[in-house]
Amino acid sequence: MPDSQTIIFFTILVISIAAFIKEWFPIEVTSLLVLATLLLTGLIDKHQAIAGFSNKAVITIGAMFILSHAFTKTGFIRVFTVWLENNGRGRNWLVTTLFLISVSIFSAFINNTATVAILIPVATDLSHRLKVSASKIMMPLSFAAIVGGTCTVIGTSTNLIVNDIAYEAGFQIGVFELSKLGVILVVATLGYILIAQKWILPSRVPVSGLTKKYHMGTYLTEVVISEDSPLNGKKFIDMNLGAKYELTVLEIIRHGNHITTNIRNIVLRADDILLVQCSVDKLQVFRSEQKVLLLTDVKMDDKELADNENILVEAMISPNSSLADATLMETDFRRRYGLFVLAVRRYREIVRTKVAHVKLKNFDTLLIFGSRTRMAALNTDPNFIMLEELDTTLHKIKYWWLAVAIIPIVVGVAALNLMSIMEASLLGAIIVMASGIVPAPEAYKSINWTVIFLIAALIPLGDAMETIHLADRIGGLITAASGSFGDVGLIAILFFITMLMTSFLSHTATAIIMTPLAIKSAGVLGLDPMPFIMTIMFAASLSFMTPNGYQTNTMVFAPGGYRYMDFMKAGIPLHIILGILGILLIPIIWPL
Repeated sequence: MPDSQTIIFFTILVISIAAFIKEWFPIEVTSLLVLATLLLTGLIDKHQAIAGFSNKAVITIGAMFILSHAFTKTGFIRVFTVWLENNGRGRNWLVTTLFLISVSIFSAFINNTATVAILIPVATDLSHRLKVSASKIMMPLSFAAIVGGTCTVIGTSTNLIVNDIAYEAGFQIGVFELSKLGVILVVATLGYILIAQKWILPSRVPVSGLTKKYHMGTYLTEVVISEDSPLNGKKFIDMNLGAKYELTVLEIIRHGNHITTNIRNIVLRADDILLVQCSVDKLQVFRSEQKVLLLTDVKMDDKELADNENILVEAMISPNSSLADATLMETDFRRRYGLFVLAVRRYREIVRTKVAHVKLKNFDTLLIFGSRTRMAALNTDPNFIMLEELDTTLHKIKYWWLAVAIIPIVVGVAALNLMSIMEASLLGAIIVMASGIVPAPEAYKSINWTVIFLIAALIPLGDAMETIHLADRIGGLITAASGSFGDVGLIAILFFITMLMTSFLSHTATAIIMTPLAIKSAGVLGLDPMPFIMTIMFAASLSFMTPNGYQTNTMVFAPGGYRYMDFMKAGIPLHIILGILGILLIPIIWPL
């Protein structure tokens, strides 16, 4: 009969898992609530409660965020990837393969979320050049980044947290120890992707045309103000057109000049041409009551919208954006940036009316119209990931060569055991901050605090598991499973349970829960824990079958125009392939 502490622990665990999956609260808030509940129920003490915030893995992950930011500021990833593409010499399969190889390489050493954020515009450009739908490129980009992260200990935060738990248990894992299997999984993934692009991945996004992608054709048109129009001689703001007709004036064309700033205070004149965003029914009322003339019955497209001064682009709300959980009206977007948001895309939903009232979320994509100058400024704003307008030049920031070299130096020092990963990464972060490559305020913003709080707050879960002697309690189950399925069968069970959990639960939370159990499983059976540790390290990082299982999947969902089932169709076969490879090769590479 389970005691009260065991019942409390499993109640907390089940509710927290449900909270993570259902997103009742932000991830970091759920994590802190779990921490507080464990403390209040006596499952952990006050010292264990704060231990996660001084954990070596947490410090290492924070330092690696700063180092990744310093590296990505140079634009080196984009320059190198485009260079590789250009060497494909027009062969689509070769160009795609070289692109995905570069994704995997960079993901092995820097944060894979940062890698995908940088390379989404490259993938968009690649789809245009190869004349294929972005749906054929975006999901492979995410998959290659995920599997690339399994090649080194620093490849993902999951690897670092498992490595730290293993180290506390007395096991040392080298920086490139994972490469023995990780490289094989990368090759298998790339081979699968080449097949999936032809037979499994859909073609949902038009090869060109943002207006088609967002179905904006019937929402954009040009009208001309007639001599007897009530608008003649009046200011836009005085006529209250926006509220009355749910209409937005994007620009005023007067004698060939395009006016896109301070439109609401411009005195309108006869023969002014207004580019407006408006639904068909409201447009008819507007035309009748304000006596304006439709300039053309031809629906507006990308080419008509773009000119020497203005451009239409797509941008994504970044993971650390300050715009998340606020509306465009609350952030005063139009005044702040001088640009117009025409539509918001979230998963399959496209919002084209009352856009200003939509509460934005991370990874929403915005269709933005405005001047090239202001759009260029938006390109450097950390709140956005621009999905168009490639910049393929190396940014020679202050000490740019050090920013490029710092991660290889950190990896080399750790690989040679001259310093621990934590010491090397922390020293590297201090160097890039002290040298001015990443100023302190910028360093703070570069850290994904959601990840930091998630890991720091959930690490005490392991202590709570020790309090109720969970690992000892499951000893009988472990022995029974081994007797029924064999030692390799036990690895298979751990692999697929972990892989399934990480598809619906945070991969770092999965690692924190499963790693101590894996180590204990090996101890109960009298086996070497290393293959069991590796099982969790790989399985917790492999998440392909849901768009919310891994952050990079979420990032490519909207740009790729996917549906939820697209990830199931493409992800489940890859799960099975890599799962079989892992189960067969782990006991060979790391003998039981």
